[in-house]
Amino acid sequence: MKPVYISIADDLVYKINEGFYSEGDMLPPEVALCEIYNVSRMTLRKSLALLMEQDLLVRVKGSGTYVKKNKSAIHGAAELTGFQQEIKQQGKEVTTKVITFEVIHPDAVAGERLSLAPTDQVFHIERIRYINNEPEIFERTYMPVNMFSDLTVEIMSGSKYSYVRSKGMHIYGNKQIVSVELADKKLSKMLDVKINHPLLKVISIGEYEEGKAFEYSINIFRLNQYSFEFYAR
Repeated sequence: MKPVYISIADDLVYKINEGFYSEGDMLPPEVALCEIYNVSRMTLRKSLALLMEQDLLVRVKGSGTYVKKNKSAIHGAAELTGFQQEIKQQGKEVTTKVITFEVIHPDAVAGERLSLAPTDQVFHIERIRYINNEPEIFERTYMPVNMFSDLTVEIMSGSKYSYVRSKGMHIYGNKQIVSVELADKKLSKMLDVKINHPLLKVISIGEYEEGKAFEYSINIFRLNQYSFEFYAR
């Protein structure tokens, strides 16, 4: 059975997809939503925080919570090179700390991005990626259990893309949605930055065939030792 806050998030996603809430609409006040779902404000805020992380909602201080307008830049990665390989090629040391590794049922957004049913299972993994012992990326990843049944903490402490390729899978492409994120208390601690420090959020969907995803990730970059280059042809 799903936690209550995920069920609420799923219902809000359903209402957004069905047009009950449109892009730019303000959601009802938190007090009203608590009454609608019969939950505490703490539980409701976990639901809203999940959808803000998924880039579906945005909170405007002093105003309210809104359905986010689709203004993010979407691009295909020019080169499908994993983070670890890319940084090592630059002569820097890469280390990874896995802080969450569990099997769960996907929330509505992860299920949609991975084309999974609510009853399917996914690995939910949180990692911190370090460059020369300094935290650079906080990553939350979802991968289908039925595709990667032998996935372990040890594997995720290394290169995810190398593991996928070792299973004989061709990485067709990687869709990315780029936006700005302000550090909350959790990200402040994970990436060693001040609260409200601007960070780069990259939502990534890795595909093994066109339209068929093998992973869905939310990456938060500190950008102290890392930068992006974009190519247009």
